[in-house]
Amino acid sequence: MLEADGIGKDYRVDGAVNTAIDSLTFQVAEGELVCIVGPSGCGKTTLLRICAGLLAPTRGVAKVDGREVDGPPADTAVVFQEYGRSLFPWMRVGANVDLPLRRLGLTRAERRERVAEALGLVDLAGRERAWPWQLSGGMQQRVAIARAVAYRPRLLLMDEPFAAVDAQTRAELEDLIRDLWHRLGVTVVFITHDIDESVYLGQRVLVLSSSPTRMQAEIHIGLGEDRDQLATRSSPEFAKLRGAVWKEIQAAKKGGGE
Repeated sequence: MLEADGIGKDYRVDGAVNTAIDSLTFQVAEGELVCIVGPSGCGKTTLLRICAGLLAPTRGVAKVDGREVDGPPADTAVVFQEYGRSLFPWMRVGANVDLPLRRLGLTRAERRERVAEALGLVDLAGRERAWPWQLSGGMQQRVAIARAVAYRPRLLLMDEPFAAVDAQTRAELEDLIRDLWHRLGVTVVFITHDIDESVYLGQRVLVLSSSPTRMQAEIHIGLGEDRDQLATRSSPEFAKLRGAVWKEIQAAKKGGGE
């Protein structure tokens, strides 16, 4: 579903070329839930923006469903970290969710049905008439997720979407994403700085190196599909996988593998 082939991204700073990403290659199969982690400032968000068609690579190519990304791909939705900036405060919740549906050629009734369905999936049924500022931070992020889900994407790109919410809300949203992933069969690429979150959510964790970013490691998460915030996180296997990801990130910070 998603392929990065030799992706590189350079920036020019004060006349000098700064390489943020260098020769990054990976694949995500249809229906996978893959998490991406790495040291702070390693270019995770830059990579996601390239895959979303919001930023052009300097070298290499990103492909979605076999087609080169040269703009926002069809059947792709993005959920950003800062829900306060991604929701329009002058539009009610229903209108925020409905906004991307207007380009699909649906009737008003069809759009209204999709909005209600998406809000129901994120446990916000009946909140169409609320204003974003009347909702908690976690609920606002649920609205942003509902907007992505209503679009019915085949690929969902998520850029540290839970970084700005409290720990309890974060756990609830993590379970929400896994539930939606199972229900909808969507391919999910989830960027996070939280090691525990990457292990709890993902089928695979891709660890990026320090800048200039390359692939540091790929870790398969053999926790099974039925995961629980308490039982899973307290299991010996979870601790082992968490340690493996932690070890790779520390190696990345030092500039290489073992």
